[in-house]
Amino acid sequence: MNLGQMRQQVQAWLGLQDITSYDETGFIDDKLYEGTIDVLARTRCIARCVQLNVNADVDEYVLDQKILSLVDVENGNRRRLRRDQQESTFDVGVVVGYGPADQLQAVYGFTLIRADVLRIVPTPSEDGTVQVWAVLKPTQMSNDNDSPSDEAHGAIPEEYHDAIVSYAMWKLADYADDGATQNGEYYRVLYEGQNSLGGRLAQIRISVNKRGTARGPRARVRLRSVPPNRAFI
Repeated sequence: MNLGQMRQQVQAWLGLQDITSYDETGFIDDKLYEGTIDVLARTRCIARCVQLNVNADVDEYVLDQKILSLVDVENGNRRRLRRDQQESTFDVGVVVGYGPADQLQAVYGFTLIRADVLRIVPTPSEDGTVQVWAVLKPTQMSNDNDSPSDEAHGAIPEEYHDAIVSYAMWKLADYADDGATQNGEYYRVLYEGQNSLGGRLAQIRISVNKRGTARGPRARVRLRSVPPNRAFI
């Protein structure tokens, strides 16, 4: 769907006005944009490769606000670390099903200290770039022919556009005091589920995960040493 079609759908379902003296369609455009951002941020259905500049001897960086979330750093080569993992080595434990593993391995990864602060481990020794896979904030649609499928406007597949419309219906039904939908509660449940963990967003996450071909993460189990026989006497 394009912007004109989505706007017309929301307007018709909620009975919003578009007369010169009282035009409410501007509210629709704003909520469709908020919905586009929310779908991208909460499902991470579209990721793009971004080159981040790094400086020598600097390990923490504030991310640009155009980056909604990070999916991976350096094509998955850097693992996500705990905030306290800055040492040179750590215990990787026993890897089940994939043969023996080294007990000590150099730390090579990243940490999101906050939503917008990235720490690179180890600290870069020279100026350069780090490749990240990120969800980017789209440009707001302005023309009727603009679509969330456009690269600049989110690149969201058309089969997910109904979620954007549901978000706009949720917010605008509350604005319109629509009692038939309990002031938008009906559309909120359709969009994110009763407890904010289901609904259309959960369906999109499942669809996105099924599209991936990467092998699941390895199982890591720490085994305790077996006590001597006399311990059972």
